[in-house]
Amino acid sequence: MPIDTRTLANDHFPCWAKEPPVPSEGALVPGSQFHEEQWIMAAGMLSRGSSFLHVSRAMGCSRTTLWRAYYGSKDFRHRVWWERQALNREAELRLSSLRILVAEQIERLVAAGDPSTVRWLAERLGLFAALDLPATTRQAAQPDHPPAPKPAPRPDDPPAVTVPELDDDIPGALRERTPPDPRAVAAIVASPEGEGPKGVFPWTLNQHEPYPNLNPGPVSRRAAGPFTRPR
Repeated sequence: MPIDTRTLANDHFPCWAKEPPVPSEGALVPGSQFHEEQWIMAAGMLSRGSSFLHVSRAMGCSRTTLWRAYYGSKDFRHRVWWERQALNREAELRLSSLRILVAEQIERLVAAGDPSTVRWLAERLGLFAALDLPATTRQAAQPDHPPAPKPAPRPDDPPAVTVPELDDDIPGALRERTPPDPRAVAAIVASPEGEGPKGVFPWTLNQHEPYPNLNPGPVSRRAAGPFTRPR
């Protein structure tokens, strides 16, 4: 029996299961001379940790153009955030499967009587921690009274400095530990778009400078004419 679409109308999916966010102005970077597919590719590369230099070379634009889109378009930053949330969810699933494989391998080695694995696992579980200490140290490690709680901070104490994590939960927020200079951001946003160096993959074939991580694909080794054996 097919599911009625009306039953899913009011469901709230997590951000990584939703469709890509729709730009408010119809494009990730409004007024850009570059295609929408290029900006989608740039958002995906930035979410995977690629540098701005790497992404600008892949797009065929200048780094200033990429920074201009990053600072000037919240929809572009929102797309980068959405791509990163999906990647984080996929990474969590892959790590869970790796934990299962590691647990199975440890169980197999312990059941087989591998001494190095048994010793390592016992140390990790702390089974030998109390036996390795002297008797006086073991008694001191088990006091009769719990330790006194830490005193509350006083008003004249300096505030604790906390660095916010880069993977925040705010879609479209600037992902930088130090807030950028507003004057520098205004200058970058006001600058016009500029094309990058010519001959950069994937839009043109580079004939002068090789980029191993941006390889355009297999290169034809065929000669210009038919092969003739020298006499």
